[in-house]
Amino acid sequence: MVDANVISGTVWLLCGLAILYLGYVIAVRGRADLHADYDESVDPAYVSRWTGGTALFMGLLVVAYAIRELIYGFQPYALGGLLVALLVLSYLTKLFARGVGYRGEYDG
Repeated sequence: MVDANVISGTVWLLCGLAILYLGYVIAVRGRADLHADYDESVDPAYVSRWTGGTALFMGLLVVAYAIRELIYGFQPYALGGLLVALLVLSYLTKLFARGVGYRGEYDG
């Protein structure tokens, strides 16, 4: 039988890789329009850089958690910390996509 930690860690790893891929597409390929809260009046390079970078960081956190769970098993405090970090970073991506912190003119 397969241990539940292995199954859960594998699911988290796949989710982390999906987040990393989307972060890559937004950050490196410049597809800021993929974010649901993207405001078209904001420079897409700014949104791509900050939103994509934050998404890449989120993906790295999920992959790190998955590897930790595969090696050491489930710990509720680690999962709680991951979920809080993901909620905060998700909120930051929404702010960046709406143009918070953007200083400049863009005539898209």
